[in-house]
Amino acid sequence: MNSIAIVRGKFLNQYEMQSYAPLAKTYDITAFGSLYPYHDTFDFPVVKLASPMDIPEIPFKMQILNRLCIDAQYLYGLESKLRGFDIAHTAETYYHYTQQCLDAKKKGYIKKVVATVLENIPHNNEGIWGRKSFKERSRSELDHIIALTKITKDTLLLEGADPNKITVIGHGIDTKRFKPSVDHMKYLGRSKGTVRILFSGRMETYKGVFVILEALRILTLDKTLHIPFEMRFVGIGSQEKAMKRKIQEYRLEDRVQCASVSYDLMPKEYEKADIALAPSIGTKTWTEQYCTALLEAQSMGLPIVTTRSGGIPENVGACALFAEENDEQTLAKQLKRFIEDPSLRVYFGRNARERAIKVHDTHIIAGKISRVYQSLLS
Repeated sequence: MNSIAIVRGKFLNQYEMQSYAPLAKTYDITAFGSLYPYHDTFDFPVVKLASPMDIPEIPFKMQILNRLCIDAQYLYGLESKLRGFDIAHTAETYYHYTQQCLDAKKKGYIKKVVATVLENIPHNNEGIWGRKSFKERSRSELDHIIALTKITKDTLLLEGADPNKITVIGHGIDTKRFKPSVDHMKYLGRSKGTVRILFSGRMETYKGVFVILEALRILTLDKTLHIPFEMRFVGIGSQEKAMKRKIQEYRLEDRVQCASVSYDLMPKEYEKADIALAPSIGTKTWTEQYCTALLEAQSMGLPIVTTRSGGIPENVGACALFAEENDEQTLAKQLKRFIEDPSLRVYFGRNARERAIKVHDTHIIAGKISRVYQSLLS
């Protein structure tokens, strides 16, 4: 059985690793994380190594570390731990542990190195000293690159990557775990009762949380909207306090809830919702790379309102209504369409569930990853 080392450092998480779980029967998989990764319990073992990323949060932590280390995603002792693996599967061309994997290959410890790349802005992250050379080396020495989206592939090509070494594979979702109940469509299609809107993700400006509050304010002042609705934010982030102040300012306390929920309980959150919302806003240095919450919403059969930031259109296809980025007026308009029309919610919800099963299911994604591995091992 071939051995695979999945190297993710601090960013080791359940969202991504669910696509590797089906491979555990075919490959001997070991994940490599930092001492305190986002998650550490999977269907395969985890090796934890110290990393600068584990330093407690302080002001300007990442800016300081990245300029001291070129990139803070470094795992102490990783090279020797990779000895004997057939493939090291790392992430991003500029991460420090990607360079470590390439060093391990150069020393003969491992046979091949693959990287999954999410970055979708050409030449991004090259302002930090050393990053550009990291990316150049990775493009040259990686045996294969998995691009999360076509936009990511185009970014890699613009930076000079070999098109023959790139395969586009998105993230997956466990459609058996994130599965709507038998009565889900009946619930979505009801003509009476409060319509529940769900946002799941980081409470940050670039995720559109303040645009949501502006749109909700518009809807509460809309005299033509006679159907009750409420909003639930699930997540954490730096803007929580500012959001709560804005909720009070707009007098939305009776309509808006904020909560932090463990990943294990997220299917229940989606089950209680009628509409999923993800109005991400691109910046000069970031656009949405895929948005796991949209995978979960599709799998749960929810109608979606989102934006066209980054890789979102490739993620949701035709199973969402789109608002303009950073535009509360179009966001309110699209939300109102779903609030007022139960049949439209059902139509988009069914399309979303079907897309999750046919496009995003973890077994489909795992099969694509396995074909990359086999091409390198043959």
